[in-house]
Amino acid sequence: MRKGKTKRQLVLRKENNSSQMKTISMLGNKFKRSELVGNDKVSTVFYESNYSKFTFLPANRPIKEPRIDRLIGLLNQPRGQLDPVIINEHWEVIEGQHRVKACKALNIPVMCVMSQGAKLDDCIVMNNTQDRWSFHDYLHSHGHDSRPNCEEYQKIKTFLDEYQLNTTVATWLLSGNHVDYGKTDFQSGKFKVKSLSYAESQGAYFNKIKSFNSKLPNKVKFGLAFVKIQKLPKFSITTCLTQLEKYHGRYFKQSGGNKDELVELLISCYNYRLRPKNKHISNKVLN
Repeated sequence: MRKGKTKRQLVLRKENNSSQMKTISMLGNKFKRSELVGNDKVSTVFYESNYSKFTFLPANRPIKEPRIDRLIGLLNQPRGQLDPVIINEHWEVIEGQHRVKACKALNIPVMCVMSQGAKLDDCIVMNNTQDRWSFHDYLHSHGHDSRPNCEEYQKIKTFLDEYQLNTTVATWLLSGNHVDYGKTDFQSGKFKVKSLSYAESQGAYFNKIKSFNSKLPNKVKFGLAFVKIQKLPKFSITTCLTQLEKYHGRYFKQSGGNKDELVELLISCYNYRLRPKNKHISNKVLN
């Protein structure tokens, strides 16, 4: 057999014309597909020097001064503004809030394009095509009082302030989602806290571990393993935390390992020098 890279074929599937969209939206304007022949204008790029016209959405991600400073440097280059700021008919900034601030600092007009009916959800999509949103950007936006599911996100913020856990660990504990740890729902604004009391009890355990090992509680795989062994017969959380505090250096010197390997390490740590032996736990019932 000849070695080397194999060629991959690109298969193009022909779509049935009847399945094509009859109406196409561009920048909030709707056009009949049958009328889109040749070239035409969708919207006009214009400029505005009155900065007071622009409204910043409070539920948008926070404005960052370092990003404004970087844009000021870019806008001072010979090519100037390359992308227009997108606003809706109410002059709310949908995409480009940092550019508006940079233009104001330079006292130059803002290049704009208007998208009819655009709203914050469009802002999230647009921003993620250019400068991806961070966890805290989503938390700030979906947790704003104007958002429909804000209370769930305010619970996340309170939980993080209280327990200072890795954000993935936090959303996993709060959502109970073992597939993607609640990431998809979190980003889409549909996040739901399954059991706050459960998450808080686990958060307290993780904080106890953090008091003698700052790295372990922020590892998702360790968290999965730690929660898993709690389901074992004869398991005692008090014994587990005591043993971890005594022997974590013996069993968790390395940071690697998958969930199953970490389960074995946790059980070994739990059972190490534990007397009587009938208090030992086993993972046989989990396999």
